[in-house]
Amino acid sequence: MDIIITINGKTQNIKEGNTLMSLLKFLDINPGRVAVEYNREIIDKGQYDSVRLKENDNLEIITFVGGGNV
Repeated sequence: MDIIITINGKTQNIKEGNTLMSLLKFLDINPGRVAVEYNREIIDKGQYDSVRLKENDNLEIITFVGGGNV
């Protein structure tokens, strides 16, 4: 069964039972290079495998980008 979640303001259908980690892998996102806000709470990277996504969850995925002056 599919559920609907919101990722960075856009709705997305995903399979029920996915964890935050499985979603990041599906989206081809390196979990070590992002911060994730799950229903308005920042989630520790060590919890990505244990957070099960549910209908109407709201995620903000922030990607870190390196840079600097040359």
